[in-house]
Amino acid sequence: MRSVILAGLIACGSSHAAEVYKCINATGIPAFQDHPCANGDQESKVHIVNTSAAPAAPASDDSPAPAEPALAPSRVQMKAGTPSMWLCVRPEDGSQYMSRDGVSQPRMVPAGVLGIPGKNLAQAYGPNGIGVSAPGVRTVPIDRSAQAAVAGDYVAVQDQCSQASHGQVCTYLQKQYDDVHQKLKRAFKDEQAVLQPQEDQLLKDLGGC
Repeated sequence: MRSVILAGLIACGSSHAAEVYKCINATGIPAFQDHPCANGDQESKVHIVNTSAAPAAPASDDSPAPAEPALAPSRVQMKAGTPSMWLCVRPEDGSQYMSRDGVSQPRMVPAGVLGIPGKNLAQAYGPNGIGVSAPGVRTVPIDRSAQAAVAGDYVAVQDQCSQASHGQVCTYLQKQYDDVHQKLKRAFKDEQAVLQPQEDQLLKDLGGC
């Protein structure tokens, strides 16, 4: 109870310090209060410092806005000797592959692999085209133009590529080296002429890993 009273007195005092009365009665029990002690009690003043932090002043409209954190560089930092590579994702199946230039050309894929509903037979062959899907009934001309591809429920897609990290590049290069090295062991002389430069280049690229 004395602790509660003392805490209350500090809260009621100034933000820096407060003086309270310490009263000791005939039985020797001390008490703290903000007014003089009763007659017969031993009285003394106690100077109490309030160490609680003052609330921060609200920012005025004229105060400068806090500085924004610096953005991380968009380019991945690679160690010397390690080539920059890009990790690409095919939208139709989510499969990944590595590219040395990050350039992905648009291509046409069936709309069905992207989850787009396809056409039924009546929509595909028209009202007078019943039976054209049956083999040998009628020869169907093939139109390979871009317009025909769109009409045939094909959609243009482009792989999304982002620069690979140093660890991803080294893992890929090591796997490529292992594959070429195993092929080189079993290769004929004419195949060795193609595989050996590949292995040499991969060893050079792995020098930064």
